[in-house]
Formats: sequence, structure tokens, C-alpha cells
Amino acid sequence: MILNMKFDRAFFKDAMLLALLIPLGPGLSSWFSPAQTSYTESYPVKAGSTSAASGGRLGYPNVHASGRLTIKSCCGLSTNDIMFTIGNQDFSSKFFGVVVDTFSFQWDTGNNTEYSMLFNNKFDPSSPSYHDKTVEISVTEVGPANSVNLYFLVEVVGIAAVTIATITGTTILVLLRRRKHEPSRPPAHFYCKNGDA
Repeated sequence: MILNMKFDRAFFKDAMLLALLIPLGPGLSSWFSPAQTSYTESYPVKAGSTSAASGGRLGYPNVHASGRLTIKSCCGLSTNDIMFTIGNQDFSSKFFGVVVDTFSFQWDTGNNTEYSMLFNNKFDPSSPSYHDKTVEISVTEVGPANSVNLYFLVEVVGIAAVTIATITGTTILVLLRRRKHEPSRPPAHFYCKNGDA
């Protein structure tokens, strides 16, 4: 009985500690910061073609994007080059020219909520650069000062739901265990003294 009670208390204490620590993950600090998100993706770009990547994951205007391209040639070739352009929904754009190996960039979306990154592999067929390539992008977007990280908000709501369910389930389990191991009491007996009615 004592062993079971100790187990119940330890189990309940661990569950409560877990419930308290889960929301204290690294994402909590971003609650008070501008909305921010990062992503990494790869795009194959065949010789003589153009591929495009879409940005604007936060869905806010006035987002600052900073990123890095890594270009890799296929088939043992090593020119590792691509023509790179970035542009907004309002058709404002910037052509960075031919970038080689790795290239870092900065971009402000202004009043636009989305932007596009274009990878142009339309080199002259006689050029040593005319072959298939892969472009890997790593981008971080930071929203305006008054923005809220909606992805983190959804995460917090999910964690809260799991925490409540954990505490509720643990409480029920502890109560059931205590009831199960509680010794049953024999029925009370009443004795009559001689001469009593």
C-alpha cells in the first residue's frame, strides 16, 4: 500500500513537472519577438530551364528575408552557377546576375506578402555551364515589429491541450490506483448486552 502511494505520488509529480516544462521550450522567447520562420528547400534546375521558389511564409507585408543559395552542378561538373532574380508581387525585382557556389542575399517585401526567387539555367548550349543543377535555399523571414508568430501560437494551443489531457488523465489514474489498493473495511457489528432489548 505504501509502495503504491509512493509510486502514485512520483508519477503525478513527474506529470506535473512535464506539464510545466513543455511550454518553456525555445519557442517561448519568440512569443515576444517579431514573427519569424526559417526553411530550407532544394530545387532541381534542368539545363535551358528556369525554376522558381515562393517566399512569404509568414503572410505579413514588410517582411525582411535573408537567405543563402548553394548551387551544385550535376554529372561531375563543377561550374556551380545559376542566374538569380528575386521579385515581389508588385513586379519590383532585383537581378543578382550569375552567382557561383554559394550566395547570400537580403530582401524586403515592402507592402507585399509574397515574393518569388527565380533560378535561371538558360545558358548558351555551347557554354560549359549548360547542364543540370540543383539549387538549395536556406531562408529566414522576420516580420514587422507588431507581428505575431501564428505558427508558434498554434503550437502553444496544441501543447496546452496535451498538457490539460495529461494532467486530467494522470489525476484519474492516481485516484483509480488509490481506490483499487484501499483495503476494504468489514461491516460494523453491533452487540447487545444481556438485558438489552
